[in-house]
Amino acid sequence: MDCYNHVVGSNKGNYIKLLTRVNTIIMNPKLLIPVTKQNLLKKFSQASLYVILSSGITKKPLLEILVDIVQGGADIVQLREKTMSDSEFLTLAREFRKITSQSKTLFIVNDRAEIAKKVDADGLHIGQSDIEISVAYKILGNHKIIGVSTHTIIQARKAMREGADYISAGPVFYTHTKDYEPPVGLKYVREVKKEIAIPFVALGAINLNNLNDVLNAGASCVAICSAILCSDDVTQTTRLFKTMINNYTRGNTPGRKRG
Repeated sequence: MDCYNHVVGSNKGNYIKLLTRVNTIIMNPKLLIPVTKQNLLKKFSQASLYVILSSGITKKPLLEILVDIVQGGADIVQLREKTMSDSEFLTLAREFRKITSQSKTLFIVNDRAEIAKKVDADGLHIGQSDIEISVAYKILGNHKIIGVSTHTIIQARKAMREGADYISAGPVFYTHTKDYEPPVGLKYVREVKKEIAIPFVALGAINLNNLNDVLNAGASCVAICSAILCSDDVTQTTRLFKTMINNYTRGNTPGRKRG
């Protein structure tokens, strides 16, 4: 699939439809208010649904999926493409930035710091084998969000100590998108909730059937990939995740466990 298809699909008519849909999420045009690090951190700390997008598992072009997810109410989106060329990724990331800026959705780039800077993403997410947190800040600037993948409490402590703004905790369950990482289980989510002071996002094969178990373990924000991207109705599934998390937070879920 070439770059154009990654971004808009193979039919130019679909692009016109996509632009029309994007326009439905644009607010009245006005000068943008400068976004400070404090603004970003506040918005991140209030987020409940973080969606990771990758073209390899979607049924439609990725930008169409992005618009569906934004309309469904996702708070944060991450663009993750491990095998895409930098030039293709840059083109796609620029389109992501346009849509997420208009919808006021936080936009995180996975791994590629220089591209995150070029497109003015809200932040960067790095893994254990990627660049150091200090290097990420030097590239993006201290006004951006830096997140770090963690799989053990030792890694979580290190990330917090070195200045990460948030961490991901997972994979909670076995996932094909990260089959090289053994699942850490709900125990790790509980450990992070108890010990780590910065925000964290639980991830890894979380779906509508096990979501409450993850929330019971202490997560207030979850990252979803396949359960949303592979669904037949992406917007509706996104809304359902958001509703379930918010209802849980408000204490409205029947049979909610406490403690």
